[in-house]
Amino acid sequence: MFTARNIIQEVSILPRYRIEFRKEGPARFISHLDLVRTLERAMRRAGLPLAFSQGFNPHPRFSLGAPLPVGVKGEKEYLDLELVAALPVDEMLKRLSDQLPRGLKMTRVWRIPGDAPALMATLEKATYRVDVSLAREITQEDLQRSIDGLLETPEVIITRRAGENREKVLDIRPGIYALSGRLEDGRIRLEMSLAVGNRGTVRPEEVVLVLAERFGLPVKDEQPDVIRTGLYPAEPEKFYGG
Repeated sequence: MFTARNIIQEVSILPRYRIEFRKEGPARFISHLDLVRTLERAMRRAGLPLAFSQGFNPHPRFSLGAPLPVGVKGEKEYLDLELVAALPVDEMLKRLSDQLPRGLKMTRVWRIPGDAPALMATLEKATYRVDVSLAREITQEDLQRSIDGLLETPEVIITRRAGENREKVLDIRPGIYALSGRLEDGRIRLEMSLAVGNRGTVRPEEVVLVLAERFGLPVKDEQPDVIRTGLYPAEPEKFYGG
């Protein structure tokens, strides 16, 4: 006889996998929602033995890490996937890769425990490479002065939109873990390590705006070129299936 307890136990032992992938080229312009749809189609076409959610409109049981804004390239993104039958990781990697559009590339698959924490709950920081155009010529010393000014500031209060008609005020300084920069061919290349995940997220464009408006960095009023180079967990040994 199946009881609620039996069902919970059955779900808990479904094979779970963590997949690392890249999102680049034309795929960087796919929205988060469209990325979910694209991955779902690829999983179905690959013939994976997918586990499905319950309810009126069941869908494959998978989840993505921190969403990437449209236009941002991701070099090490992650998703978690549940199946109803185990597959060799090499076979899963090949079957999925054969069904993906240009710009999406699966790079690694590994098995994780069925009771492992949810993907977003494990992530704590992201690294970024940000290229920004200069409005006027500066020296490396000028750039470093602006960066040091931000890092030496105990709090950085910003206002962030939180919906169509709402805003929230928050201090992003605790979530700026590292920041460095150099001049390259009339542009600035910034390397950032920022908070991400359920406990709060700092956005790279917010850091650029603070550098420009409060610490005198003369950048052009245009969207920076952003690459998320990695997502990192608080406990790597658990993240990688240990």
